[in-house]
Amino acid sequence: MVEIDLSGISTFIPVFGFLLVFVVVYALLGKTKVLGENKFVHILVSFAISIIFLVSANAIEYVRVVTPWFATFIVSLLFIVLVVGLIKGNVEEFFKGKGFAWLIIIALIIIFLFSAVYVFADLINKYLGAPKEFFLQPTILGVIVLVGITILASWLLTKK
Repeated sequence: MVEIDLSGISTFIPVFGFLLVFVVVYALLGKTKVLGENKFVHILVSFAISIIFLVSANAIEYVRVVTPWFATFIVSLLFIVLVVGLIKGNVEEFFKGKGFAWLIIIALIIIFLFSAVYVFADLINKYLGAPKEFFLQPTILGVIVLVGITILASWLLTKK
C-alpha cells in the first residue's frame, strides 16, 4: 500500500492564514463599504491587516486554532439543515425565528472566545496574574498616567 506524507503542508500554515485573513477582510470591507467603494483601498487595508497576522506568531496560531472549529460548526449546521429538511420538508419555517440566528451568533462568539483563551492564555496570565503587579508595571502605569493627563487636559480645554 502506498502512503502519502502530508506533514510538509504544515509549513504553509502562515501563508494559508495570510490568505484567509486577506480574503475575509476584503470581503467584509467590500460588503459593508466602511471605507467607501474604492477597491484599491480595500485591497490595501486587507493586505496590511494580513501582513500583521503574518508577522505575529500568536495571530497565526489563533487563525490555525479557530479555523477547524469554525469549519466544523458550519458543516454541523449544514447537517442540521439537511435533517430538518428531511423531517419537516420546509427548512425556512424552522430557521425563520430570530432566536435561531442569535443562537448561531452566540455559538460563533463562544468558538472565537475559547480559541482566543487557548491561544493567548500565557499573555492573559502574564498581565492578569495579580492586579497590583499588573498596574505597577512601568508600561501600564505610564499608560494610566498618560490617559489621566489626557482626560484632565481635555476637561480643562473644553470647560467654559
